[in-house]
Amino acid sequence: MMNDSNAVGIAQDMLRLHGLRAQAVAMERMSELRRLGDPVALHRWEQTYAAICELRRSAARKPAKD
Repeated sequence: MMNDSNAVGIAQDMLRLHGLRAQAVAMERMSELRRLGDPVALHRWEQTYAAICELRRSAARKPAKD
């Protein structure tokens, strides 16, 4: 099972690789895993998706640097 720090690390990698599309890519993977019936991998991607969302929320709350 994946822990929170792994999900955050993967989320950070996804954001670097896919930028604003990271959430959509994670959703696509979750959809595919649902179709394949892989609940363990689906749970991992759900955690990653949640971490992507949280990282984007926390980035939006930070004040812009001058």
